[in-house]
Amino acid sequence: MATTIDSVAPGRFGINIVTGWQAAEYTQMGLWPGDGYFGYRYDYATEYVQVMKELWEKGVSDFKGKHFTMEDCKMSPRPGNPIQIVAAGQSGRGVEFASNYADYNFAMGSGINTPTAYGAASSRLVEAAKKVGRDVGSYVLFMIIADETDEKAQAKWMLYNEGVDHEALAWMKGQTSKDTQADKNSTAQNISLPEGAVNMNMGTLVGSYEKVAGMLDEIASVPGTKGIMLTFDDFLEGMDKFGEKIQPLMKSREGKA
Repeated sequence: MATTIDSVAPGRFGINIVTGWQAAEYTQMGLWPGDGYFGYRYDYATEYVQVMKELWEKGVSDFKGKHFTMEDCKMSPRPGNPIQIVAAGQSGRGVEFASNYADYNFAMGSGINTPTAYGAASSRLVEAAKKVGRDVGSYVLFMIIADETDEKAQAKWMLYNEGVDHEALAWMKGQTSKDTQADKNSTAQNISLPEGAVNMNMGTLVGSYEKVAGMLDEIASVPGTKGIMLTFDDFLEGMDKFGEKIQPLMKSREGKA
């Protein structure tokens, strides 16, 4: 499928490798291999990517591993261009995987109106990639809650927090606690922190259009940042307002819009 899409739109397609950590997403279909998977999920993903790359590059694989065994497995046609791989590792093991096998790594922003707080995570990735002679950058995720004034934007943020579903948050916290080996940087350990639990603790930018534009410029200046992923409290309206009101004010986007 990746080869087909690449042939239609060369250079515009990549594969996101997700190891999975929320058991409930898989148990509903009988696919969860058991909680022991938390300990070997990146080993599993490593073999998966090794097989995939071997098929892309050679068209055949006889890979023999712990989790995958190929016997004269063939794939044709092969892609005409390198297929980009995106990971989303935040833990130490996840960053190691991304530095060795990914071209980019999805990362979560951190905090409320603290645009550069994720910089340490970006630095860990840059350093890990440098050790293996690779250049892997971050695509960092932020939610934008913007309006004409700071006060109006903050009022939205307060409204969302006042209406939070505490039962749902408690359930999510229970899910994150199942990975007893998760380190402090992992997604599972961070999405239920109290400050921004209402939106899973993705970095959140709250303010006027001008203020948000300035914070996005700060994000763009963090070493290792290759791109910014955005989501909005009201996605369709937020996309329009971003294009009309925010991006034109960004100094890092001058001449690029």
